[in-house]
Amino acid sequence: MTRDPEARRLESQLLEWIAVAPAGFAGSGATRAARYGLEAAAASELERRFESLALDLFAFQFERIPVYRGYCQALDRTPSRVRRSLDVPALPVDAFRRVRVAAFPAQEEVRAFRTSGTTGDDSGTLHLDGLELYDLALERGFEHHVLPDRETIRMLVLVAHPDEAPHSSLSYMLERVRRRWGAPGSGTLFRDGEVRWCELRAALEAGRDAREPVCLLGTAFGWVHVLDAAARESFRVELAPGSRLFETGGYKGRSRELARADLVAAIERTFAIPSSHVVSEYGMTEMGSQLYSTSLRQALLGEPPLAAAWSYPAWLRPRIVDSESGAPRELEEALHVGLLAHHDLANRAAVAHLLTADLAAPRGASFELRGRCPRADLRGCGLLHEEGSVAP
Repeated sequence: MTRDPEARRLESQLLEWIAVAPAGFAGSGATRAARYGLEAAAASELERRFESLALDLFAFQFERIPVYRGYCQALDRTPSRVRRSLDVPALPVDAFRRVRVAAFPAQEEVRAFRTSGTTGDDSGTLHLDGLELYDLALERGFEHHVLPDRETIRMLVLVAHPDEAPHSSLSYMLERVRRRWGAPGSGTLFRDGEVRWCELRAALEAGRDAREPVCLLGTAFGWVHVLDAAARESFRVELAPGSRLFETGGYKGRSRELARADLVAAIERTFAIPSSHVVSEYGMTEMGSQLYSTSLRQALLGEPPLAAAWSYPAWLRPRIVDSESGAPRELEEALHVGLLAHHDLANRAAVAHLLTADLAAPRGASFELRGRCPRADLRGCGLLHEEGSVAP
């Protein structure tokens, strides 16, 4: 744990709040309050708490992160002048590739996650001086969106184990959830840069024969390769009802691209997992929290249908940067496609407000991804885990 008393104070407050705040959407409507299923008083308190913690965190990070302090001063946005979270400067994620972005001394680091880049030298790094906050945020979001109905499930992971990819946030995340919720029969079936197809096939058949639901976890382009391997062998398996599939990372030119509708249709044909039970995740190495699709939760818990958009926890605030003024806008107030920013209070050890290279269109209290800014580099957590091969 960090030796900085102010960091400990903030960490304690954030842990306490993230443990009880809504972990994702549970209702329909145009506002965050409606999406979280909150009455007016509870929604007002949620807003007040976010604002208070966001401003405290801004002051903390402004003081301790030189590159962020210089960036904020250049924008004339200092803690004494900023009165609302919307005005906290969003640091471009490209900064993580160019300089150390951390609110603690290097000797206190306990973990470093690195992005994947187009070369070996341009990866960005998320430096952490503790994992308790990171773990809480990822577990609450994953449970809410992927496992709202189960205490354990067979998990088959098609991403490298942390022993092979120690700096991958995705490897860490999926191994963490496998250890937390994985039932007997769970395992990682990706080694030496390849999906172990024969082992995966046997594990799928074992799940079917035991009539136990299976949770499959991998990258979008990884699933294309697996589905192609299954098609070559005319392999299909009818997994038990309640089985589900997690996909993340997009394609990034690493496989043939499939429209999401085509991907989920192929998944249903091959594994008998309905489209409602395919969960998409959106995350990035520089963030401590993730966003998810909601169809699985709705189907399992009988919640009202939601528009196809991303669900996010109450401690994360996505925003869209206006293409004309350059100012970030709350999703409900945004009018046009713009760059996506994320204000993630789980990022206590780095910078909480981040400007991405992703383009987004507002959809009420949520958004729809529209690709990346044309000048953005090919990058993403999924690149590390898929080189386009499936081993026999």
